[in-house]
Amino acid sequence: MADFVETPGRIDIALVVACRERRFLVARRRGEVHLAGYWEFPGGKIEPGEEPAEAARRELEEETGLLALSLEPLVVVVHDYVDRPLRFHVFLSREPQGEVRLAEEREWGWKTRDELERLDMPEANRQMLRALRWRT
Repeated sequence: MADFVETPGRIDIALVVACRERRFLVARRRGEVHLAGYWEFPGGKIEPGEEPAEAARRELEEETGLLALSLEPLVVVVHDYVDRPLRFHVFLSREPQGEVRLAEEREWGWKTRDELERLDMPEANRQMLRALRWRT
């Protein structure tokens, strides 16, 4: 079992920055969840005993229907919101397979890097965007 999953109080999250033709997949959080209305990359909690890359693949497929044939580690971001300490394990998936089929009804789109910079995204995502600028 990986140490990062067992860190008391800190929630480990796996995220995927899916990239197609120099555009990146984001979706808007629904109205009844934490950080509602903000745009985010697909992802979710890492389950106990699950590796971050495994969780990232699972979350991408569950949330979007896309398959990540390869994942590149992008960045690890530790960010403490007032109500929850988080650690994001962020991966880049170039040209994921399949068509987007969101698990829940919400606004989504493939955005350029410049468009991502203008979206309302959670504060932790700003560090992810800096890493993305260096990688792509």
